[in-house]
Amino acid sequence: MPVMRNLQSPEIKEMFSSWVAELGFRGIILFYFLQVLQNLIAVIPGGPMQVFAGAAFGAWRGLFILQAGCLSAAVIIFTMVKKFGNPLMTRFLGDDLINTWSFLKDEKKTAKLTFILFLITGVPKDALTYIAAMTKFSLVQFLPISLIARFPGMLLSTMMGAALMQGNWLFFILIFAVTGITGILGIHFKERIIRKFS
Repeated sequence: MPVMRNLQSPEIKEMFSSWVAELGFRGIILFYFLQVLQNLIAVIPGGPMQVFAGAAFGAWRGLFILQAGCLSAAVIIFTMVKKFGNPLMTRFLGDDLINTWSFLKDEKKTAKLTFILFLITGVPKDALTYIAAMTKFSLVQFLPISLIARFPGMLLSTMMGAALMQGNWLFFILIFAVTGITGILGIHFKERIIRKFS
């Protein structure tokens, strides 16, 4: 992972810390808008952003900035989808992706399944936000699910970034291993989990 290799260097760490300190509050705003952008453009991977946020601001402050960005992006996505309708989103996401998550259109199961899918490492959560917005799911229902379900994975990522900056390699390797194992298990058992709760 390039972000991890770069932050291993003491010189890069010093430059990165100085850059964040120089930005001050502007750095928080910058990372917030980058997180919003990353959520809106669903093809951009979120992992490196989360590690960077932890490295720049610490695990908990980084998590808060990321969650604020995710919630703001969700508001934009739901507003956009409800206003412009499904045809535009179908053109944006593609029929294949939408058909993959078509089971979420069952109104009685949407909340439960969305929460479970957001918990699973490796599921494309940003694309899933668009899919959820295309159902009868409301923004008020979606926001707490997104906030709570994203919390564990995001916290682990920001903790990795913080550990990397502190040179706490044992803790970093432990979190990296836990994240990797849960990701592999999540991808492998995703279909079974979906069938079980569908």
